[in-house]
Amino acid sequence: MSPMDPGMEATPEDPSTDAGSLLSPDQLLAAIGGRLAEPLPLVAWARELGDLHAALISAVVNPLRRPPDLTEAALHADIAKVIDKINSWAVFYVRHSRCARRHTHSFGEVISHVAKTYAEAWWTVLHADCEELRHSAWVHLGEVREGYEHLIGEIRAGRVQLPLGWRGIGHTRQNDSSSTEQETDGGPGAPRHEVTSRPGWEQAQ
Repeated sequence: MSPMDPGMEATPEDPSTDAGSLLSPDQLLAAIGGRLAEPLPLVAWARELGDLHAALISAVVNPLRRPPDLTEAALHADIAKVIDKINSWAVFYVRHSRCARRHTHSFGEVISHVAKTYAEAWWTVLHADCEELRHSAWVHLGEVREGYEHLIGEIRAGRVQLPLGWRGIGHTRQNDSSSTEQETDGGPGAPRHEVTSRPGWEQAQ
């Protein structure tokens, strides 16, 4: 049965929930690099994150050569959307053990971090003149690979639980703004919110 079959119901504490869902380290790196042709959503999202992080490197290193609409902000927003898709998928297809220790990152953030490390390591290997720098980039990618391998082993054993994920302050403020506009335009009797003060971090922007 495919991990995305609509008839499949995942139970939070079912050890078999992620049996066919989580990619092995080699599969994940192959998916990020576009070398894994499997009709699975996680494979497609991993490839998309690899492409987006590679595009982000180009946007930062060669800002004058990027298209006008390919901004760092737009790329970060696209990365956040893919992370959100993976997190939504992980709710049903990654094992959750309530008694397990908590991890610091959601599954989407973990996959994005591996994709970012992969893109940066390959860019360094291909473009850096310093041999020591190229070597350290490759070693770091190997460490991240081992960390991912250990993490999925802990998830499958029920010893760690990942947070569900959060889109961050930017997404929250965007939703709040949209909600406020709808309430303001809601006609007579619609609730209105008056902001009398702002947090210090917002005043600084």
